[in-house]
Amino acid sequence: MAGPRRLAQEDGWGLGASLVLAFVLLAMAVGALLTTRNSVQSRVMERSLDLQEVGQLGRAFSDKVSLANSALLAGGQSLVQDTARARQRFLDTEQRLRERLTAAEDQALLEEVGEAEQVHDTALRALLDTPTPREQKLARERLARAHGRVREAQARLERKVLARLARENHAALLTDRWETALLLVASLLGLGLAATLAWVLHRRLHPLKREAAASAHRFQALVEGVRDYALVLLDARGRVASWNPGAERIKGWSEAEILGRPSLVFYTSEDAAAGKPERELSRALQDGRLRTEGWRLRKDGSRFWAEVSITALRDEDGRPQGFSVVTRDITEQRRNERMQELLAEAGRVFHQSPDPDLTAAEVARLLVPEVADGCILYLLTPAGELRPRAVTHVQPEREASLWESLRRFPPRAGMPPVVWEVMRTGRSQLDVEVEPQDVEASAETDEHLVLIERVAIGSSMVVPLRAGSQTLGAFVLMTARGHRRFTHADQVLVEELAGRAALALENTRLLREAREAVDLIAVTAHDLGNPLHALQLLLSKVQRAQAAGRHEDVRQGLVAARGQAQRLGQLLHNLLDLSRLSSGKRVLDAAPVDLGELAREVVERFAEAAAQAGCDLKLEVEPGQVGQWDRIRLDRVVTNLLSNALKFGRGHPVTVSVSALDVEHTRLRVRDEGVGIAPEAQRRVFERFERERSRKAEAEAGYGLGLYIARQLVEAHGGVIHLDSVPGRGATFTVDLPRIPRPVEETSVAESPPLQQ
Repeated sequence: MAGPRRLAQEDGWGLGASLVLAFVLLAMAVGALLTTRNSVQSRVMERSLDLQEVGQLGRAFSDKVSLANSALLAGGQSLVQDTARARQRFLDTEQRLRERLTAAEDQALLEEVGEAEQVHDTALRALLDTPTPREQKLARERLARAHGRVREAQARLERKVLARLARENHAALLTDRWETALLLVASLLGLGLAATLAWVLHRRLHPLKREAAASAHRFQALVEGVRDYALVLLDARGRVASWNPGAERIKGWSEAEILGRPSLVFYTSEDAAAGKPERELSRALQDGRLRTEGWRLRKDGSRFWAEVSITALRDEDGRPQGFSVVTRDITEQRRNERMQELLAEAGRVFHQSPDPDLTAAEVARLLVPEVADGCILYLLTPAGELRPRAVTHVQPEREASLWESLRRFPPRAGMPPVVWEVMRTGRSQLDVEVEPQDVEASAETDEHLVLIERVAIGSSMVVPLRAGSQTLGAFVLMTARGHRRFTHADQVLVEELAGRAALALENTRLLREAREAVDLIAVTAHDLGNPLHALQLLLSKVQRAQAAGRHEDVRQGLVAARGQAQRLGQLLHNLLDLSRLSSGKRVLDAAPVDLGELAREVVERFAEAAAQAGCDLKLEVEPGQVGQWDRIRLDRVVTNLLSNALKFGRGHPVTVSVSALDVEHTRLRVRDEGVGIAPEAQRRVFERFERERSRKAEAEAGYGLGLYIARQLVEAHGGVIHLDSVPGRGATFTVDLPRIPRPVEETSVAESPPLQQ
């Protein structure tokens, strides 16, 4: 390799001297001709500009005439304003021509054009001041004559300039002929010199050519053999100039498809809009080399995490020539790293958050945007229904569409079918590419379809939350259309997170139940002790009154003792219902029940207690409210609600009503006009051990179990219970029951029923 290079260096001086001599002779032969040619071309250019200005003069006058005609048709009020700009352009062009055309005859023609235009403008203005038709006719004739004079003078000027341009073109043609002849002679001389140089180059530089070809062949084989790296050459403008098979395998484009295209096609739309491609090339040009990581796009629109090295290429003088870009797909490596980070973060959340709902919602937020663009967390209610507990999306407007869809079209059994199938089988499902027909099949109505399409789901995945043999809920994950697609690695990661989340939910439920059991023991010991002590005192009083012969005191004592015994019985019933709800083993004993008759029995049972509380107890029943219900459990619901109303509505009317809500539902309503419930406490009154009434009723405070048990029993029937209250104006508890409830197993709110495998 050293021999040919030394030979080339020795021959370089001789070749350089020959080329210099040839160029000197050629420059002397052509120099004079180029000088003459430039002079002629300059004159031709000047005459062309003269002709252009004359044409501009005519167009300015034509614009003025057109605008004047339009203004006259409109009444003429804005004639001066409409034509002012066109006339000023005419005058400016005339002034430029006076400076360019210095010959006397040209100046005379320009003077004639200017005078004719002035006459035309004067006639145009006079046309507005003519009051009679005859005067208007004369003014129009003067205007037409002035218009003709302007056109005629401008045409003579144009012919004059055009003739002068023709003479200059003829002179240029003669110069071109001489130039052609001289160039022909120079070409023959150059051809002889080129033949001599070609012979020398062939003899002296052919070894270098063979060496360069061999080197290029070896480099090409090396580049094409690399398939794990994308090797790309960019020109100085950042366009693809070279493309190896590794780049085609990683990014998807063939060489024919990608050559000449800008490098920004490899970046995501967000990065391209932010100017990231230009910044990275600029940094590589400044620092010489840049190493970076980030999302890149394939031809099919999918994303991959890339490790990129960009090197600036320069020539011997340091001028930029382009860039070499080496790209490696490290998506799996980064996914493994992020999997470990997410699992560690999830473990921290599980250990720090004692609330099951907050734990699950936090896991949903961890998955977005690291794994998915959107996430819905469904949890199973004691009534066997799926309720969304957390909804999140990277785009707020799409998150709002998800909430709106779930609010207006809540999930029912079989809707969406994929979620219920996952809940039944306990196995996750992955849909790499969501088809439009799948979206249409999941929509209940056209409005529902519009809300779903706003989310633009491209890929979806449903993963169950399983703890042992129980399925507590499901994660529904989605990516935006055209963004990225879920992989089996994503599925494995989410299944691991879902398993840990389900275990955390179960652990927090058990912990909460253990704490509530301790609270229950304390409350039970306290609340059982009070009526027992009162009952003992009353019985002692009755015994003394009987010994003294005071029969009225005996009767009153027995009535009070009976009230304390009823209070003890109600507490024992509530504790029994609470234990059954917590066990999760009780099934409703449904049979035809007339809710109106049941309410009448409970009201009659509380008649004496209402009288003692000073409450006017009213019953309003719509006949025929019969449904398939558990009579004992509904008796407990009405009893707890009425007992609560009498307790906190003391001294005010209490109304119990039963009516039809629609053909499939019956409504029970218990209203008191007592102290009411504060707005911030209304959402907590249905929880265990919550006692949220006014301080005025603290002496009558119960055990905090009645409303909780009522809600559990209502939901076990497939119904709903809600509260309306204004502080100081009483409270209304409303129960809506389906007449044919779905047969579901009752459980506590913290526990979900096991699904059949």
